[in-house]
Amino acid sequence: MMTEPRFHLVSEKSSAELVDLPDDDLMLLTRTGREDAFAVLIRRHQDFVIGLATRYFADRSLGREVAQDVFLALWAGKEKYQPRGKFVSYLFKVTRNRCHVVARAGKNNQRKMDNLAVQVQDGSPSTDVPLDVLVKAERAREVRANLARLPGKTREVLILRFTHELSLHEIASLTGMPLGTVKSHLFRGLKRMTRFMKEGQA
Repeated sequence: MMTEPRFHLVSEKSSAELVDLPDDDLMLLTRTGREDAFAVLIRRHQDFVIGLATRYFADRSLGREVAQDVFLALWAGKEKYQPRGKFVSYLFKVTRNRCHVVARAGKNNQRKMDNLAVQVQDGSPSTDVPLDVLVKAERAREVRANLARLPGKTREVLILRFTHELSLHEIASLTGMPLGTVKSHLFRGLKRMTRFMKEGQA
């Protein structure tokens, strides 16, 4: 699990009364300086933010760094948040914007993949690693690499649809895109991913 930076996290027991509150109520408490309320928000949504950023850059380490920046920015701008029942959509936009900033700044240099992927790429797999594990690692690496080749919005739609298993209507609500636009991005993205995979097998 991600370690929340620069925040004093209270124990689970002392924040138990907060865990059932909706996001907007937690943000209202956060605006008063309640770090325990913000800690609940982090625990509730950190996997979502890390997942989005990780798949944006095809790099989990960088994804975690971006997630830390997102929550720091959320804390710093807590007074600006307007409770309208759309916290997840707001968080998605903050994450997306941060990813764009990092990408433009040239901080999205690919780091080394995990040892399995590196072994496969170098052509020197360890004899201690089962073949099926190596095959899965290579396929995962190829999928991440091909996702990174897609335009930003198309990549976002595919990640939200197949990684986070959101419906098309949920994606439209989250991103603010019309439903027809979401469907178009999904169709084009799947078509391009299929072509990329075929090219890789040629």
